[in-house]
Amino acid sequence: MATVAILVGSAIVNAIALTAGSALYDKFGRSSNDGSQERIKHDRAIEDLQKASLQWNQKRQDTLDYINHKIREKNESRETFDDVDVALNFYNETHPDGVLDIPRKPVLEDFYKPSNEQKYYEVVVVAGVSSILGYFAFKLI
Repeated sequence: MATVAILVGSAIVNAIALTAGSALYDKFGRSSNDGSQERIKHDRAIEDLQKASLQWNQKRQDTLDYINHKIREKNESRETFDDVDVALNFYNETHPDGVLDIPRKPVLEDFYKPSNEQKYYEVVVVAGVSSILGYFAFKLI
């Protein structure tokens, strides 16, 4: 009998979660054809982040190639480095006159600042879902 109750209860919870998730998804402009300004701004920021990440990865690879070439050229190491961070540390230790550094990795926050309305909705949704789950957990335990 308990197994049937658990199955029915989990089916109800799954149905509510699916319905609520779909409603929230539709409400806050996550469909690709609604054209909301926040969504357009976010998509543009994601594209800029992808371009910056590609350039950052290329810069890291170029730095790794440069370090491996310089180290092989001077026969200072028997190994070829695969990790840029280890190679940079080794190169900077052996060449204190020319310290190499690469810029930090780009993140989404560099390109996208959510609007106050977006932050408000995120807080409301998280607080609402957390309080509902907390209530159910309190009642069940």
